[in-house]
Amino acid sequence: MRSRIAAAAAAGVLAIAVAAGPAAAHQGSHHAKKHHPTPATVVASQLISPLKVAFGPKGSYLVTESFVGKLTSISAKGVKTTVVSAPGQEIGGVSHRDGTTYYFNNDQGTGPEPGAELLPARLMSIDHRGNTRQIADLSVFEGAHNPDGKTVYGVRDAAPACLAQAPYLQTAGEVFSHPYASVPVNGGVYVADAGANSILHVTDTGKVKLVKVLPAEPITIDAQVVAMAAGMGMDIPQCMVGLKYYAQAVPTDITLSGQWLYYTVLPGVPGESLGVGKAYRMNVHSGTTQLVAQGLAAPTGIAVDGKNNVYVAQLFGDGVSVVKNGKATTVLPAAMAADVAVRGTTLAAVTGALDEENGGSLVTMRLR
Repeated sequence: MRSRIAAAAAAGVLAIAVAAGPAAAHQGSHHAKKHHPTPATVVASQLISPLKVAFGPKGSYLVTESFVGKLTSISAKGVKTTVVSAPGQEIGGVSHRDGTTYYFNNDQGTGPEPGAELLPARLMSIDHRGNTRQIADLSVFEGAHNPDGKTVYGVRDAAPACLAQAPYLQTAGEVFSHPYASVPVNGGVYVADAGANSILHVTDTGKVKLVKVLPAEPITIDAQVVAMAAGMGMDIPQCMVGLKYYAQAVPTDITLSGQWLYYTVLPGVPGESLGVGKAYRMNVHSGTTQLVAQGLAAPTGIAVDGKNNVYVAQLFGDGVSVVKNGKATTVLPAAMAADVAVRGTTLAAVTGALDEENGGSLVTMRLR
């Protein structure tokens, strides 16, 4: 697994030990339920790390080819046009509204671990005339406020002598900004920052405001978790078995429907490969937060249609699912589905996102 997708999926390397065990994955096994989906159409293929997709202007689609620093426009007939080319950068989080395209231009570190240093994380926009501007550098806000800095991640309730056996299993939120998804609204943009474990609002003039710090996700350390960690070369002391491990709640996508802000959460490395992901919605006026679905296999994309049906892309699941009454049913079977967007009766998704041999694809299907 490339370290950059690990950073995209989860901000904290200290969560490696105990994101979840196989039992948690089995609890979410309902996500594998399928029905007979509408046939899908491959619009474009051979995309490099297509992690985000959005509907663009004039019937086009916008896809981030994140690891090669590209934002690509794809016509309905599959013709590709490079909108942004920034080799060496990470281009991500594309969204579009009223003729303006938004995306992130994130510096990539040279150290061995993602998040080892605070690097520029720029929210950019391109207007209908093609003019590009930087709206805000979210790393400045992170450096000044570190919203999750007071959150204790890892094992909170271990006795001092027990914690001394594995001090790496407790830490505070690091100073790290990795904006990963956005949704435009009147006067600004909501941002899911996968490094800050927070949801932010950025005005058109660049003022950044904290909307919500995502609370850590508690996971019980059991024998299966201990065995999994041992297989990764990390020992969990016996005295921690039965305690809760508070994993970083990493937001991987965000969308807005009416007064509800929907977002996906992936609880810590290596949660992206286990069925412990969740989808939530938050009322933007009251702040009330509700669980939409759990037991998801690396949810990295979320969309809502006009009937308030919720769709989730599961990077390490069966593809794109629709969520009804808390249960996810596959509507677009695919490997490595990284993102989903819905407009009218059209669902667009990027699949094969981490397929380095064949590349990824932009796929569409008609919703019933």
